[in-house]
Amino acid sequence: MAHNVLRRLSVYWTVWSTIAQYAWAETFLNRWTSALFLLGKTIRFGMLLFFLTFIKQSVQTFDGYTPDQMVVFFLTYQFIDTSSQMLYRGVYEFSRKVQSGDLDFYLSKPIHPLFRILTGKPDFIDLIFFIPTTVFSVYLLYGSLVSASWQALVGYAILLVNGFLIATALHILILAIGILSVQVDNVVMFYRDLNNMTRFPVSIYTEPIRTVLLFVVPVGLMNTIPAQVLLQKPLSVPYLIACIVGVSFLFFSIKTWSWAIKQYTGAGG
Repeated sequence: MAHNVLRRLSVYWTVWSTIAQYAWAETFLNRWTSALFLLGKTIRFGMLLFFLTFIKQSVQTFDGYTPDQMVVFFLTYQFIDTSSQMLYRGVYEFSRKVQSGDLDFYLSKPIHPLFRILTGKPDFIDLIFFIPTTVFSVYLLYGSLVSASWQALVGYAILLVNGFLIATALHILILAIGILSVQVDNVVMFYRDLNNMTRFPVSIYTEPIRTVLLFVVPVGLMNTIPAQVLLQKPLSVPYLIACIVGVSFLFFSIKTWSWAIKQYTGAGG
């Protein structure tokens, strides 16, 4: 049993690594496009740092958090958002595969179509951007990391993984919606707008917005709860509930995908 699982994982790794090699070659094939895209991401990150500096100089407290503590929220958001985009960039092109009938090709292969579609276009521009920004983020968070207890550090790491699971679940739901409605651009923009709201602690929002960000579209659990744990602040949602919601949301998204793919009738449907 274990041997078969390892063998299957090896097959999936081979498939993904082959796809990644093509994506890497494509990145350098379109050098100017890639360079402009990377420049845009760098400028965007620079504007974020400028905004953080502005907050630090102009605001004493923000909903009970100091400017230095607000940096933790911003950089936690940045880490999860960039890592998910880096791996799941293919989601943003999925509607074209449904419209053109290319989805039929994925369904005819022995590799699980969800794996192939979800991870089928890794973004190495995001990887190039991810490495230095993560190193710089660790530098900015050094004070918070050093002053935190080991329980807070372990909790922060676990909740970062939980946040990534939620990001994965949300991308899977976008794929499911793409099968049912073909168009996913507006859904993607809706997700990104909600996610941008969680650069700030969800506690600043009133009900029912807070509940929406925590439980309906749980982007607040992705970004706010890990930062609160690291800062050893009162949690908007208990630690265990955040993890249960994260795992449950992933399970729900996979079930939704399984149902949606059964509604797909092929290129001629």
